[in-house]
Amino acid sequence: MYENERKDEIYLLSDGEERSDSENKGSPSALLIEETADYESEDILTEEIERQLTIERAVIEELENEAKESPPDERDENEAPERKQLRREVEAASLARLEDAARTQADFENIVAWWDRLDANRERRERYHEILRSGDDIPLDYGASTSEPLFPDTLSGVLEKQIRAGDFLDAIFYCPYDVHEFVTEEYLSKNLYELSEGHKELLFLWAVCLFSSARIAAIRGQTDRNIRKVRTTMLKKIRKKLLAALKEKAEKQQSMTLQEKKFLAENGGMVDGEKTR
Repeated sequence: MYENERKDEIYLLSDGEERSDSENKGSPSALLIEETADYESEDILTEEIERQLTIERAVIEELENEAKESPPDERDENEAPERKQLRREVEAASLARLEDAARTQADFENIVAWWDRLDANRERRERYHEILRSGDDIPLDYGASTSEPLFPDTLSGVLEKQIRAGDFLDAIFYCPYDVHEFVTEEYLSKNLYELSEGHKELLFLWAVCLFSSARIAAIRGQTDRNIRKVRTTMLKKIRKKLLAALKEKAEKQQSMTLQEKKFLAENGGMVDGEKTR
């Protein structure tokens, strides 16, 4: 009996090196350790859910109190959409005229107060839609009222909002090989269209999806250093063709944006890393 207890102690101290894999998996000590770890992880998960739910309830209570103190304008609720849009356009035009005519300190204080009111209204409307559940932090049905609708946070993405608004272009061309469709300038679109498929994919993941080089490396099965090197080569090719196109626009005295002028001023004297003479 003493020998059996000694074997169990050796298993706990040396991770079961004295036993085979089949014996390790079936030992009572190993099962007890796994069950204890599962219980601890469940307790941590439950505590995290309760904490998130407490924060959510506090935010809901704050919004309800704010709605009682500053009820929404009944005029907005009863007005027709066309009349509401017209009124907002008139108010925007009035604010623009005040900004143009402002001369004294009182005028500017009036404009600042107007903008503060608009920002407060906008922030209040945004707060009403900030409580979203994805199922990762809090389960969608955890502590929810059965009479309320549930909106996952995926519906708050940029593409989903554009689709609901009837703007499908970005969703249609949301593809690495159509990255040239995201720009409006012809010379830049042609520049991106002529990239290789590998460079297009890298540009899409880096510039559109905003992935880090480490994450792109994991996706493509390459090293982080290799991704940065390929990205540098890709940007060098893009900037070389972009510089030639902007120089041509400057020679023809065509209008350019401030960003184009800045790029030309910073890189106009550089070609392939060497100064032009």
